[in-house]
Formats: sequence, C-alpha cells, structure tokens
Amino acid sequence: MCIFLLFLCGSGIAAGWDAYGIPADYNGDDALTGQELRTGILEYLSASPALTREDIRDAAHVYLEWNGTPKPVSDSVSDHIVLYRPVRRVVVFNGEAAETLRAIGFDPEKIVATDKYTQEKSSFFPEHAGRENIGSVWSPDMEKVLSMHPDTVFLYATISTTACDEIGQKLTGSYPDIRVFRFDCFNPRTYPEEIRKIGLIVDKEEGANDFAQFYSSVMDTIGTRVSSIAEKDRVRVYFEYWNDYKTVAGAAGYNEKIELAGGMNIFRDEAADYPEIDPEAVIVRNPEVIIKLAGKGLEFGGYAKSDIEPLIAVRQSLLARPGWNQLAAVQNDRVYIIHSDILGSSQHFIGTAYLARWFYPDLFADLNPAVLHQDYLDRFQRLPFDLASEGAFVYPE
Repeated sequence: MCIFLLFLCGSGIAAGWDAYGIPADYNGDDALTGQELRTGILEYLSASPALTREDIRDAAHVYLEWNGTPKPVSDSVSDHIVLYRPVRRVVVFNGEAAETLRAIGFDPEKIVATDKYTQEKSSFFPEHAGRENIGSVWSPDMEKVLSMHPDTVFLYATISTTACDEIGQKLTGSYPDIRVFRFDCFNPRTYPEEIRKIGLIVDKEEGANDFAQFYSSVMDTIGTRVSSIAEKDRVRVYFEYWNDYKTVAGAAGYNEKIELAGGMNIFRDEAADYPEIDPEAVIVRNPEVIIKLAGKGLEFGGYAKSDIEPLIAVRQSLLARPGWNQLAAVQNDRVYIIHSDILGSSQHFIGTAYLARWFYPDLFADLNPAVLHQDYLDRFQRLPFDLASEGAFVYPE
C-alpha cells in the first residue's frame, strides 16, 4: 500500500468526498483507520469509484501525517477551525501572507492565484508573475477566484475588514469546501504567533518555527536593549511619510516601529493617525533624528529599482528646507531615507533594525541590518537577490 500511496502524491482532480469529513472515513467518526484507507483504495480501483484520486491522496495524508484525525487550527480571527484535508490549492489576497508562506517553505506551486499588488512586485515575487490575477480585496474578481477551484483563501484580519468579510462570506456561503483564513502578517505584536499558525495550517511547522525564532531573535534583542532607556532619554524622532510634512501619530503602525526601536515620536500625540503638520512645528520640536519614508508615493528604490541617487536627492531636498539647518538632526548628520519595502509589511523587523541602529549607534554597534536583510532573503525567502548590487533601501546606511 505504501508504494500506491506514494503514487497518489501527484496532482488529482476535484474531490468527491464531503468537505466536512475525512475522505474514506466510512463510519464518520473522524478517525481514519488503516482498514478504512485500504477499503477506500480498493474502491478507487473499482469500476465505479465514489472516491477520486485526490480523495485517496488526501486520506493518505491525513492517515500518515495527522494520525488519521482532523487537524485543529486557528487564524487571527477564529480559534476554532478544523481541517479535514491538507492545503493543496491556495488563493492569496494578502501579499504579506504570500511572503510568510514562502518564508516557512510552502510550495509556491500550490499558490494558484494572487492579488494584483503581489503580482506587481515581480522583483520580489518572480514565481507569481504567471499566476492568475484575482484583483484586490477592494475589487476582487470573484469569478476568477472560483475558476481556480481553491481549497484555501488567505485574507487580511484587521485591515479592510468589511471588504474581507464580504469576500469570505461569498466564498463560504456558496462553497463551504473553501477554507478562508484571516492573517495580517505585518503586526509586530502578533506576527510570531501568525507565523506558527500558518505553519500548522500548511503542514510546515518546522519551517515556521525556524522563521519565527529568527524573527523573534531580532525583535527581542532590540526590545531588550532599548527597555533600559528612560523615557526622558529617548531620542526625539521626526518621521515623515511619503508626502511632505505628513507624519504619523501614536496609533499609526510606523509609530509602533519608532517606539520598538527606542525612539520618541515628536508628533505622537496628534489626533489624526497621519496628520499634516505645520513646517514650523518641526523646527520648534527640534528632532534629533529625521526619518523620511520612500516607497509608494516616491516611485523608486526598494526591490524594483537599484539606483540610489533618487534616495540621495530626497535627502538633499530635506536638508535644503527653510530653517532645517537649525535642527539637531541636520547639524549632527542624522537624516535618513528608508524604503517602505523593509519598514512596512512582513519585513518590518529589518526596517526596525535600521531605526534602532540609527537611533542608538553605540548600543547597536554589533547590529548590521544589511547582513540581517541578506540573511533573510537567502535563508527564508530563497530569493536570488544580492543586496550588494540590487535594490535601494536606505540612505545613508
């Protein structure tokens, strides 16, 4: 039987067994026995099988990998999800989830369609360049999603919740065999747990544990060191969004990165999450470090572009602003440009490492964010991307 089970590990056709039960679990007790699996195989080989090749393949997986029982899993919204079959065909609306799946070693061939933003990042996601484009959570191509016959769909958990709720309801309401999972994969507070939850869902527990430990080792090191810095001694930071004089307040995700790196955001008490502030206010509050975000609003750098000159030009434009020669950050040459590719999304730990190094160069003299970045790409993303000659992420380092 073992040889036959190995043969069945190839691709199959649509399953015929109830989605809410283990294939070949004839008595329905959620415990697949060896006898039931043998009976299922014999039935599959009969003239009029009720089971498909995929049913037998999945039953074999459940029997060999899950000890013949359903697998309890969870996501960032629900703690009570049960898998009766392994994940085979995945649609991803969440690019951060796609990155996390790759980081833990999930087979990219099992991802049959991705959102348009993931496909636009062809330098970082070359394996998805030929995938079906299913739009975005705000404008999903539901017909295309269903045409791919997914068994699993990944959506965001805490952002665009209305749009994601609608997609999930449409899928599960009409096609209960599609499993919908909700993860963000960008929040430092929840990311290690999300990594491990995804690993459990896709049977990549070991890879998930390795990546979660790697991630946590970086963030814990930073957190431990900055925890000893008194509030009054924390470096004063002005963080500027893509737009001129648009900053971030306490509830914004970028503020969290500033605080995790030990900085004190001089505009953290503003009412709006992304307020536009008076230029004079920057001068009055006199930041010790200035961080300018490059990325979506400034179309250069990151994984897509390797020319560092645009980042240099942005920095020069900051230095030339009226009155900025009075700022401590300018006088002490502590003005930095960082690309959103490594400060938002799943790679926020790399950007946070840069912030920590810039805020406290003596405290983090042994931390090399560029080496950390390359290690992440090599070991976990398995991406042939050489930072020495490709990409433009920060200036100056």
